[in-house]
Amino acid sequence: MLLSARHRWVLVVISGWVLSGCGPAATPTELRNEPVPPPGEQTLYDRLGRSTAIYAITDQFINRAIADPRVNFQREGLAHPHPLNGDAQAHVKLYWAQYLDLLAEGTQVYEGRNLADVHQGMDISEGEWLALLDDLKLTLDQFHVPADQQKDLLTRVASTHDVIVNR
Repeated sequence: MLLSARHRWVLVVISGWVLSGCGPAATPTELRNEPVPPPGEQTLYDRLGRSTAIYAITDQFINRAIADPRVNFQREGLAHPHPLNGDAQAHVKLYWAQYLDLLAEGTQVYEGRNLADVHQGMDISEGEWLALLDDLKLTLDQFHVPADQQKDLLTRVASTHDVIVNR
């Protein structure tokens, strides 16, 4: 079937429109749910050093929290232990990095499960929660994150308290 010159032109225009992101296909911003800060204003994500810094902070933070008996990250001695070996530890770090990135208004998509579902039955106490926040604060100090940025991130993490602390 041969297309008329007019139909070929319409096909070229529509193809260019879709490929350039102007068409009905979702743009990368929509796919990533990336926030757009007001002109001249940086997000916490930018101020922290973007994904590279957030992943580095997360790696050290999770190592610290796993080693901290006050946190009992692996839920030892409880009904539902959560051993973190090999792939499990890598997944926890990935999800935490994605979540911190999301809280900081970054570009990563959080691929983990709903926080309430993940923490259901873990019997996380207030003391364990506070120890976890302390480990995050110590890690932010280690990376020389300025106090205002620390406060901003810790406040955002603390907003999840009620879905995580369940003992």
